[in-house]
Amino acid sequence: MVYIIFLCLSIPMLLMLPLLESRSRWIVGFFLLGAVTALAAYEINTIVFPFSGMSARSFTELILPIVEELLKALPVLCYALLLDDSRKRVLPIAMAVGIGFAVLENTALLVEYLGSVSIAWAAGRGFSASLMHGLCTVIIGTGICYVKKQRKLFYTGTFGLLSIAVTMHALFNLLIQSSFDIIGMVRPPALYGLLYVLRSRKKLKLPFLSY
Repeated sequence: MVYIIFLCLSIPMLLMLPLLESRSRWIVGFFLLGAVTALAAYEINTIVFPFSGMSARSFTELILPIVEELLKALPVLCYALLLDDSRKRVLPIAMAVGIGFAVLENTALLVEYLGSVSIAWAAGRGFSASLMHGLCTVIIGTGICYVKKQRKLFYTGTFGLLSIAVTMHALFNLLIQSSFDIIGMVRPPALYGLLYVLRSRKKLKLPFLSY
């Protein structure tokens, strides 16, 4: 079913690409790459889970964030290393990858639990899990722009950034499956809103949101 969903989403967007301007084409293209990483994560997690010996909850808290953040980081890393490492170009690309991943994941979950989902569920996923995916990938993109220019820090810096993204993702999954689920849902939009307000008021120079 997840492949049917992917085709329904990707084919119209691929047909739209030739009509877009260059910058928009890149954004939409990496949005689709984000959906591809979601497909890859689905396959890897499906294969690894039976051999992990973990409960479903433990797997989503310990293994799944590592797999997903590594896969989302790859397109961003390739773009920054091979094409353009400016934050002005990399950060929108990174956000597009994360949101593309989230859109396919949300749609697959919607189809799987169609009889029990609601508007509140959809809004919650949009403002929490989807934004979490986007922010985690933006963190990686921000760091890659910096460490690429600091060759001595490239390997350790990239590992550190991945660790931050994985930790944020794992903490979200931990909270959302606990009695503190409201805190888990509020964290991504609160963080995004805080960064945006601080940037707009120019009280803090934020590599996440400034070019």
